[in-house]
Formats: sequence, structure tokens, C-alpha cells
Amino acid sequence: MKYLLDSNVFIEAKNGYYSFNIAGGFWDWLELFMEEQSFLTIREVRKELTDYNDELKDWIIQFQPSQFIEEDLEIQQNMREITNYVLNHETFSPENKSMFLAKADPWLIATAMARGYVVVTHENKVGKGAKKVKIPNICETFGVEYINVFELMRTKNVNLRL
Repeated sequence: MKYLLDSNVFIEAKNGYYSFNIAGGFWDWLELFMEEQSFLTIREVRKELTDYNDELKDWIIQFQPSQFIEEDLEIQQNMREITNYVLNHETFSPENKSMFLAKADPWLIATAMARGYVVVTHENKVGKGAKKVKIPNICETFGVEYINVFELMRTKNVNLRL
């Protein structure tokens, strides 16, 4: 099984429980994980992570752009399906539709659909009448498996020790 990491996995780790100065082992594991499956995520997520001049940008740019999945025709077709679904969904608010489609999130799901990968995100599913567009809901709609980073770490038997 291969996995695609959402931007929030990196951002929440950096800002909290796995900050670079506290849990360097987490970042070492991500580097090993990238080597294991030859990528961590997609180019759109990489772009989001390089928007700010911080430790995360410094960390992510050490990897070549070729180590991040770029969209192909199948991914683009999946993106069109996701876009049409989101735009035509009656309960999502117009602002939330725009925000979701402007980010890497739909590309992440489109890539997972095309390649049979699991999406790793910290987003939680929202209820049926929710105005927000969330990765887990869209994943379920399109038959894409999703988990959070802690589930991934358990699956991979990661043990961060001193």
C-alpha cells in the first residue's frame, strides 16, 4: 500500500507535537518513508508547503521536485470529476467550494483515485448537511481510502524513541 500525505500532516507536526526542535525522529522517519515508496505526496502539496519561509519549507525543498507526483491525464480526469461533484453539491457553500478547489486537496484525492493510494490527512469527516468540503467526505464519495498520520505510523510500526 502507498500513501499520499496532505499538507496538514506536515504543518500540524511542525507547529505542534512533532516540531523540528522536539521530534527530529518524526522527520527522519518521513525521509525514510519517502525512500521506501519513492514519494511522500504530490507537487501541489509541496507548493503549499513552500509558501512560507520557515523550517518546513527548508525541510521540504531538500527533496527534488521529481520526488513529488505530478498530475497526468488520468489524474486530470479525476480532478474534473471531483470539481464537478463539488461545484454541483447543493449543501456546500460557494465560499467553501472555492476554498477547497483552490487548494491541493482535490488533486490529492484525484491522484489517490488514479493510483489506488491511501490519503493521509488530519481532517475529520463532517455531517451530511455541512457547508464545508472536507477530504474524508470527498474520499468516501469517490471510494478513496483515508487515514490519519497516527494510523499510518501504527501501520508502519513507527516507534519514535530517545
